[in-house]
Amino acid sequence: MLRSVLTALALLFATPALAQNSCEYANDNECDEARFGGQGYCDAGTDTADCALLSRNITDDSCTFANDGECDEFRYGGTGACQDGSDTADCNLWQVTRETDFLSRARALGVRQADIEALGNNTCRWSNDGECDDPALGGTGACDSGTDATDCLARVDQGTALVPMTDPIQLTPSPPQPGLVPMSADSCEYAHDNECDEARYGGGGYCETGTDTSDCRQLAAGIDDDSCRWANDGACDEARFGGGGQCRDGTDATDCSLYGNSPDARARLLDLVPGDLRARLGDDSCEYANDGECDDAAFGGTVYCASGTDASDCRALALGGEDSCRWANDGECDEPGIGTDNCASGTDRTDCAAVAYLRNRTDSCSTAFDGVCNEPDGGDGTCPVLSDTADCLGRSRPAGLENHFFGRDDRFLVDATQLPWRAIGSLELHDGTCTGTLVGPSLVLTAAHCVTESGEETVTPLRFSAGLSQGKNMGEARVTGAVFDPSYRPDVAPPGGGNGHDWALVMLDRPLGDEVGFLRIHQLTDGNLSQIAGRGLLVNQAGYSWDTGDNLSGNQGCRVVEAYEDNSILHECDTAQGDSGSPFLLNVDGEWKIIAIDSTFFNPEDDKTPFAVGNLAVDSRAFAAMVLQQQ
Repeated sequence: MLRSVLTALALLFATPALAQNSCEYANDNECDEARFGGQGYCDAGTDTADCALLSRNITDDSCTFANDGECDEFRYGGTGACQDGSDTADCNLWQVTRETDFLSRARALGVRQADIEALGNNTCRWSNDGECDDPALGGTGACDSGTDATDCLARVDQGTALVPMTDPIQLTPSPPQPGLVPMSADSCEYAHDNECDEARYGGGGYCETGTDTSDCRQLAAGIDDDSCRWANDGACDEARFGGGGQCRDGTDATDCSLYGNSPDARARLLDLVPGDLRARLGDDSCEYANDGECDDAAFGGTVYCASGTDASDCRALALGGEDSCRWANDGECDEPGIGTDNCASGTDRTDCAAVAYLRNRTDSCSTAFDGVCNEPDGGDGTCPVLSDTADCLGRSRPAGLENHFFGRDDRFLVDATQLPWRAIGSLELHDGTCTGTLVGPSLVLTAAHCVTESGEETVTPLRFSAGLSQGKNMGEARVTGAVFDPSYRPDVAPPGGGNGHDWALVMLDRPLGDEVGFLRIHQLTDGNLSQIAGRGLLVNQAGYSWDTGDNLSGNQGCRVVEAYEDNSILHECDTAQGDSGSPFLLNVDGEWKIIAIDSTFFNPEDDKTPFAVGNLAVDSRAFAAMVLQQQ
């Protein structure tokens, strides 16, 4: 009898392994059983493997891709590389970031705090997909009320009322009130022209941060809608897309969608490409697709995408170029690799005409700058194609190039195995690299913008490689922390107006400086400043420019032409992206010492240099005392 009972119980409660994962959506890392919070695509007991953690209320970091800074769980809209419940730390951080973004957008729209709270949060799995799913706000009902805040924020009609709702909750956006938006919020001379001119929201930078508030209101909130009275008339009326400006940026979405970056806009543009060329362009399956830069070498792009996998980014180049970018015909090349990177490849043809021949070219070959062309076309082939530019095309460089040269590229490759050069290293960031210099046993000097984006938070670099050259280094160490000047802000001020705070100190996990050597600081003296004010001070510089690969490139005898009272200097050394934080060296009594670090590109607005633009560095008056204290 007992055996019969046990057998019956086993048949009743035990589900065969096959049935446990019999759902068509099983084994995709997403739990689809409704009882465990899934979408209900799988019946109870048919998605067992995917729900293994959630069914036991387990949330951990057991996934291989956990703690990589990216949420990989499907239930949060992640990549799906991790099973639901196994990438907890990354997904928690992602949720915090998502809520912070919502609050920033809501406040930019002037929504009252009580209404922000009523909108709720973004915990629905369908949040942040561009569609309001909150039934209380007239949404699809796919989300519970109060769980799709960002998507439903667009239903708040700024300054008037909401779209009609089916729920008793009534939200009323706060009307303009005295003191709510200070007069300085629209103090820019270009305010109230319907075009957002603040760089932080994609504007041209003609207005300082916070001075074009009304024009930037939609973009600040991340909203594109058809709230303009001229919307849906078949003509794009937003100034940012070259329209007449009858509509404020962000309020004529449908008419302007052809010119935007949405999937629909990209598809429409591709539909206009002739059939045979369209077939060769292919699709957007490359991991680097839709980043604005053509990566298909068949159309003049980089080599990072296989042929036929970066169609949208390469469309304009394939057609021979066009001036469709909103920044076209402004006198500045804005395309990736050769300009400011504000325009997609091939969409700023007229402005980039003079520098287009340098597109995707570098000096990353190990024999670059030696006066001999070693590329396959015209050389002996010991350098890869496009990697020996200065030797094969000459050193003259036209104005408007992305890199900060002064008519000529005078750089050379430095022997990174010898002092003082081996104390200089590549600082690996979470996204990109900077240059740093050992100034103590375990202390590295670099630029503040390499360790913070807003000036409020610290983004600690990953590692420092001293004397890096051709894939080898003199030693490396892990970064354990970083500090920067608390007065640093990312916005560039007028000359002498507070640019001398872009410096930081990075701490290493071991005394690498005792192994390879470190450099001391020379604080600029009155004599040095007098020399700069006269004919200029000649210095050496070296850093890891983006276009020289992992080779250290430098300048010898370049000139510091101006010293400002805010501890910044203007120089004419040839630098590029990646040189940020690189040292300027002066020989003091036979010892090479640091007198400044590279900061940013700069318009000097004076006649101390024959060039229209210059490079800005932060000099040792700003950081000498702190470095000495930390050593």
